[in-house]
Amino acid sequence: MIRLKEEEFAEIVEYMRQNYGINLEKKKTLIECRMSKELESQGVTTFGRYMELLKKDKSGLTASNMVSRLTTNYTYFMREPAHFTILRDHILPEFSKSSSRGFLNVWCAGCSTGEECYTIAMILQDYRDRTGNLLNYRILATDISGQVLEKAGKGIYTAKEMEGLQAEWKNKYFRSADAKTFSVEERLKQNIRFQNQNLLSPYMGTEQFDLIFCRNVMIYFDKKAKETLVRKLEASLKPGGYLVIGHAELLNRGEIKLEPVFPAVYKKNREKQR
Repeated sequence: MIRLKEEEFAEIVEYMRQNYGINLEKKKTLIECRMSKELESQGVTTFGRYMELLKKDKSGLTASNMVSRLTTNYTYFMREPAHFTILRDHILPEFSKSSSRGFLNVWCAGCSTGEECYTIAMILQDYRDRTGNLLNYRILATDISGQVLEKAGKGIYTAKEMEGLQAEWKNKYFRSADAKTFSVEERLKQNIRFQNQNLLSPYMGTEQFDLIFCRNVMIYFDKKAKETLVRKLEASLKPGGYLVIGHAELLNRGEIKLEPVFPAVYKKNREKQR
């Protein structure tokens, strides 16, 4: 394993904080363990040389590979299921009553390998099939890692990765890809757009969302990055829209302008938003 010198460690910590808001101050051993093979694949023997190559790489691929290795992409279908119950029983019935929405616009921020955005799509599709009165929907699924987005876009999962799904949905929304894997049905895929995005980069678009899932992302951010992201998420919500974050990321009144309506669920009220 390639060891980090103190100045190399400091450089990586600062680079990740400045560019991605990720705090690695206490993660020296993690960096050494997760990055040593990456350095070897690049043919370099020191972290200092690796950072030189990263900064010269205009394609951004080297940086993307480092971010993929240093961030935890732990996810699974139906993670924190209480949120999906709230979506099905409270949020979707409310949206269904609104005639002003041409379609439901959803952003899955930090989508990782796709299990979350496909779970959302199954909830929405199932609600439409059962009630017949939900608007059409589209989902923007973003992540900083090109590697996890590639897997998410393919939508192919093993039986073990699908353990959290009920049998009815496995049969309804997946087809056998081969003897060991299953592929998400095209009718779900066609409503999802995958996109590489750094959540801390300035948002240049005008798109706003009825529903934003940004769960278990801010736990890796430092205070400044967390504040920047919260402001961005607030601005990206339509009036009457909902923001869903991880249960370990609860925000107090001083950190967010949105109204808490359920555990780790916030609403942008039409009349109160500042």
